[in-house]
Amino acid sequence: MSEAVRAVTAFERLFVVGAGGVGKTTVGAGLAIATAVELDVSVLVITVDPAKRLQSALGLDHLDLRPVRVPLEGLGAKGRLEAASIDMKRTWDGIIRRWAPTDEVRDRLLASPIYEHLSSRFIGSYDYAAVEVLAEVLEGGSWDLVIVDTPPSRNALDILDAPRRLIEFFRSALLKLLTLPRRARAFSLAARPFFVVAEAVLGSAFLEDVTEFFADFATLAEPLTERSRRLEQVLVAPETGFAIVSTPLGPSTREADRLEAALLDRGLRVAVRIVNRCWPPEDFSPAAEQALGWLRSPEGIEVLGRELGDDGAAARVAAELAGLYAELEGAWAARAPEGAGSLELPLTDAALTSPEALWSLIATARIRGVTSEHE
Repeated sequence: MSEAVRAVTAFERLFVVGAGGVGKTTVGAGLAIATAVELDVSVLVITVDPAKRLQSALGLDHLDLRPVRVPLEGLGAKGRLEAASIDMKRTWDGIIRRWAPTDEVRDRLLASPIYEHLSSRFIGSYDYAAVEVLAEVLEGGSWDLVIVDTPPSRNALDILDAPRRLIEFFRSALLKLLTLPRRARAFSLAARPFFVVAEAVLGSAFLEDVTEFFADFATLAEPLTERSRRLEQVLVAPETGFAIVSTPLGPSTREADRLEAALLDRGLRVAVRIVNRCWPPEDFSPAAEQALGWLRSPEGIEVLGRELGDDGAAARVAAELAGLYAELEGAWAARAPEGAGSLELPLTDAALTSPEALWSLIATARIRGVTSEHE
């Protein structure tokens, strides 16, 4: 078993998180492929990122809510891999159809223009759609390992916090106000100021549409609250881990530190830190330093200056290159001390848009310790 697969298969559910642009989707898809290739297990990789990069990473023509088989025959896979992505509108329609207490409530909600807007355009509603899909997949699926590709850090935390926020919403004073019967509003001293202002701002007809919509939506409180509670339990379960992805340098490393602290603060388990696009350590060699020294010498500056047509520009380029080299070398030397646990994936110029390419990337992963705290 490869180091990469060993690092993640202590868990049944793995969330891949990190800053935007660090290669989370590539890493998540690669880990899913490697696991299905090396082990006789069933794996699902699902993206809850609206950007939907997973489809192109796996080289698929189409990807939606229904899991599809990812062909791995060319890799001699021992196991099976499926992939899926969230369709926000279909997910919300499914929520309404599944949990509405009556056909009349279901039809009113689905026909409401407010629902149409919330389910297709309201960015926060994506988090709740993700909660529903993840609850379905993580509780009732038949996969040995589920890998979840998430949006960039802040949005990923929003999704992780969505179950709690949904529970709070159904308990909120605002929802209680909005769902007051029309006659009760007139006699409620507490509610009257709110409705006077709301009617002035929204107009009486739209305010009536809003209150009717939320009165119907509140009938879904019990099943959705229970669903959210169960997902919260799944997230903190020992079988659930988080892989934090960053690049060797730059803001993503600090973001990874903040993300790790935020996960631990929520009682979640960090399975492994993954550093993507690493320069191979053999590049930090005496030969490389000698070449860099020559480039900064008068002779090197002269040669580079002839190419650029400007000796001053050549000196600046050489100095910047030397600074970058020193920064990368320092980061490599300081990163991931023994026992800290870090999976390192190499920098590559290959097109990572097929299972074969992703498998080749993961096969070259180097690991320094494993932080798995699976207990």
